[in-house]
Amino acid sequence: MNGGRRDLCDLAVGLCDGVLPLLPPGPPVDAVGAVRSRLTESALRIAVGGRLNAGKSTLVNALLGRRLAATASTECTMLVAWFRKGPQNRIEVRLADGRRHCVSGRPGGGVPYDVTRLGAPREQIEEIVVEVTDCLATGEYTLVDTPGMDSLSGLDDVAMRVLARTDALLYVMPHPGAGDLEALEALRRQAGARVTAINAVGVLSRIDELGPGVGDPWVDARRIGATYTRLLSGKVAEVVPVVGLLAQTALGDGFTERDTALVRRLAGAGAGELDLALYSPDDFRRWESGPLTAEERERMLDLLGRYGIAVAVAAVRAGAGTGTLLGELRRASGVDALLDHVQRRFVAASDRLRATAALGLLEEIAAAAIRADPSASTRTAVDCLRQGVAAVRQHPMLRQAELSAALEDLASGRLLLPEGQAAALIALATGRDPAECLGCGEGAAPGRVASAAAAQVTEWRRVESGPSRVARRHARTARVLCEEFYFAAEAGPKGRRGWKRGRQSSPS
Repeated sequence: MNGGRRDLCDLAVGLCDGVLPLLPPGPPVDAVGAVRSRLTESALRIAVGGRLNAGKSTLVNALLGRRLAATASTECTMLVAWFRKGPQNRIEVRLADGRRHCVSGRPGGGVPYDVTRLGAPREQIEEIVVEVTDCLATGEYTLVDTPGMDSLSGLDDVAMRVLARTDALLYVMPHPGAGDLEALEALRRQAGARVTAINAVGVLSRIDELGPGVGDPWVDARRIGATYTRLLSGKVAEVVPVVGLLAQTALGDGFTERDTALVRRLAGAGAGELDLALYSPDDFRRWESGPLTAEERERMLDLLGRYGIAVAVAAVRAGAGTGTLLGELRRASGVDALLDHVQRRFVAASDRLRATAALGLLEEIAAAAIRADPSASTRTAVDCLRQGVAAVRQHPMLRQAELSAALEDLASGRLLLPEGQAAALIALATGRDPAECLGCGEGAAPGRVASAAAAQVTEWRRVESGPSRVARRHARTARVLCEEFYFAAEAGPKGRRGWKRGRQSSPS
């Protein structure tokens, strides 16, 4: 579960190398070669998805620390855009017919707001790759801004193809509701075990617009986040509230001393007068008697929104300069909690997430190859591929990934468990290490981990003896994983040698 290692990816690369010479020339060879190439990359691929106008591009900009994604142009936001650190600021335009060419981005880097600057009609463009020399991304992950849903029926085909090429998902919801539940259910149906709480985190992107839109939104945001974490159990690991606009401004480079001066002028207005002006965006735009021009008021809304303006004014009245003000905006945005989730749930588990995604693709390639060519030679190669995938899945670090199917069934209602068992299952599937998987807390002693593992082994054995076939199957996976944890804790530094000896008698 260590994101700095490549043990699992290296095993999967070896599997690709072994099967490539056995496959006949054609699409299966190309597909396995693409998986192999993907495994040799150093960066995790994280998709940012959600419905139309959910705030995906704004969140991408916040995570990059630059306004690189287009947030104002409908045509550009309908394109798949990959963002990564590179040796120069440029955009590679990939056309649907396979041709590629490079164009310059906006001054300083980023997607142009005018799609005609990409050098091809939008309908001919498959995707764009945006490279910049200076952004918060350190090479640990590549962000993918996906088009939104075309309707409540599900994600469109373009977005689904992107998800098949990524390792983790940030699902963005501006105002959670039935539409998002339907969208995630459609995503679950189409992506299956490819997207579950193991590799997906929900994001409430516009918590400053929850409720009446005035005052501190965080009390409601935390409550709603907790509620949707329960409602989306199995679909996402957690729902994290964020003020996306504030995060974009606080981590970006667009807020200047000139903007601090505008906030100071607002701070000079009477508190009651400012509160009335901030009742709605339109009220603030119509505030002609205030200290800012119409253009300046629009800039404040574009950078901060109403909640951000109130936070900034309070900070300036307390004596904050630009640096302190940006720090206060960052705190108020809640983005650090999201960055922590990305590091803990995605980057730290990079090897496992990337290998799991690759193995899933290899299984799909095997099935497609047999459908296209059921000859004896193809069957031999596919059997070798499937056996190799099964062997790699036996690695202890991938036992946890096997629970993705259990989370899929839990999310769909096919797996029915009491609340406590469901929570234990989710913890097993999403924890970063044995202690967290077993609910022992960070830094728990091996003895405590072993004791907790033994208790869960007993509990999952009870479920295995129950009447539900679905529950029995997933309980066995959970029990085997807990046994892995038990023997590893008992063995201590002896590691797998101790596990092999201890396996003679399972904890009970």
